[in-house]
Order: sequence, then structure tokens, then C-alpha cells
Amino acid sequence: MKPLILLLVLLPAMVGLLLPLPGWLALRRSRQQGVGFRDLSALQAARRVDTVLLDRWGTITTGELVVSDIDPIEEGNERNLRWFAAALEHAADDHPVARAIARLAGPGRLTGVESFPGRGISGAVDRHPVRVGTPGWLGMEERDGLGKTIGVEVDHRPFGYLTVTDQVRADAALAVARLRAAGIQPILLSDGTPHDTEHLAQTCGIDKWLLGKDPAHREQLVRDQRGGGHTVALVARDAGNAAALAAADLAFTDVPDPEAAAGPGEGLVPDARLEDLDAQRVARALELARALPGVVARTRAAGVLLTGVGALLAGLGQLSLPGALGCAALGALVVALVAVWSLERRRLR
Repeated sequence: MKPLILLLVLLPAMVGLLLPLPGWLALRRSRQQGVGFRDLSALQAARRVDTVLLDRWGTITTGELVVSDIDPIEEGNERNLRWFAAALEHAADDHPVARAIARLAGPGRLTGVESFPGRGISGAVDRHPVRVGTPGWLGMEERDGLGKTIGVEVDHRPFGYLTVTDQVRADAALAVARLRAAGIQPILLSDGTPHDTEHLAQTCGIDKWLLGKDPAHREQLVRDQRGGGHTVALVARDAGNAAALAAADLAFTDVPDPEAAAGPGEGLVPDARLEDLDAQRVARALELARALPGVVARTRAAGVLLTGVGALLAGLGQLSLPGALGCAALGALVVALVAVWSLERRRLR
């Protein structure tokens, strides 16, 4: 009888010390926040991350471009400039620039549409010849500045300019600040121009940025950061970034399942799958990972304390078998509640 009572008395300590209860709860909490860690080892690896590379597309931006400036050649033609350009670009909305311009107005009656890769698109909008593309292709004056400048020609004459820029997430600066507060350095990884990249980084409060135009270069940039003694997480779309994601210590991406991975890293199982690449989700997930040791310590302490109380009662002969059963069940429940409370307390801070 006494060995059985002793075994029951030890149950709270066994729950606190042997079961990875805080880890299971943290995985569940993270999934609720839109970050699905592969397993407990990936969650524990996230604790060691001190550098996060944020890809330009989808992390601190929405992943879409927006028209930030509309400049007609002749005053008063802004509405027509929007209409003609957007109507034609509806025929090519598989490109980020085209999608941004197409959102300015609805589709028109199009004929004779022809695409010129790297230059633009031409066609007739309600019988008006229209071309939208690089100013040089249209014989228009090039313009420098932020974003990508697009020229619009209507009826064989220059009609105006559109400027397309990144759509920055409203909470991007807050996400960056949260990473910094956790002791993690955010670095912007971009395929844009140096001028645009620097401006985007400064807008979000990021001090360091890197240019990676192709997959091989991006992979090398990740390896360079790791070579500097950093534990690196990369947050990026799976498309075009498989090699770079595989090179990181921790890969956060939007691939929904292993079979959906593409490219040279086909079959890549990311360390964490994201509902979207929002840097805010990543910051919360890394905060949770860093808080986990404290939750584990409190859970174990609760288990040991409750076992100590039970052992004392058993040693004094105050526990019968039914009493030991009750203490064991109550103690295990309290240990679980301590783990839940500790995580909830971390979330509310």
C-alpha cells in the first residue's frame, strides 16, 4: 500500500518534470496566433535566434504594390489617366505593378492587347490606343525618385506618369520595435533598388538592410550572417527562396505543406508555417519561445512543491489510498493550471 501511495504522491512532480506540458501549450498558443512550429525542437530553436532577416515581400509590407503618385501631363486629366492605365493593366494583372495600377479603376473594353516583357503593355481601351510601361520605351522623360515610375501614352501622345511603391504594413514599425525589445536584430532583405530599400528600412525603423536579387545571392547572404556567429531566422515566401530558407537556422515561410514546396529545395519542411508573412506574427512567436524556459521553471517548481507537500503528509501517516489519489489528481491539475497561467501571464504582458 505504501509504495502505491508514494507513487501517487510523486505524480505532480512527474507531470512537471517529465511531461513537456509547457511546450505543448506553447505550440498550441503559437498556432492560434498564426504560426505553426514544426515540432517542439523548432520552438526551442527559436529561443536562440538573435537575427531575423525579413524579406521585403509580405513581412513589413503587405506583399503588394500601390500607386503612390498620379501625375498627368496636362492638368485636369488625372481621372482619365487612372482610367486608361487601369483598364489596360487589367489584362496583365499577374504582375505586382500591373495589379497596383489595375486597382485604380475597373476594366474597360479592350482590343489588340500585346505584352512586351520588361517594357510594358499596349492595346486599345474603348478604341483609344494606349501604352503603359517604362518611360524610355514610350519615349518619355525618365524620372528618378522613390518607387517605380510608369509612363502612360494615350492616342499616341504622352499622357502622364504613375509611381508605384511598396504598401507598408500599418504595424510594421511596431513589429520591428518588438523584435528589438526582445534583443533580436531585424535586417531587411530586398530585391529592390538601394534607394527604395533604404527608405523602406528607415520607414520601419530597421538600421540594416541587404540586397539580394537572385536565389543564390540570397542564400549566400543568409550564410554570411550565420558565419558572423549569429543564429539566423529567415522570414520569406517559399517561392524563389527555398535555398535561402534551407540555409537559415530557422525558416519561417508561407508554404502550406511539404508537398507545396517548390524549386531547388522541393520538399522543404519549414520550421514554422505562417498564415501570412506578417513580421508581427514572427515577433510574437519569438517572444513566446523566449518566455518558454520561465514557464517550464514555474511548472516544475509547482510539481516539486506539491509532491513535497504530499510526501510530508504521507510520511506523517496522514494519507490513505483514496486521499493519495485525490492529492495526485489535484496536484497534476494544479501543475497544468500553473503552466496555462504562466503562458497567459506572458501573453498579457
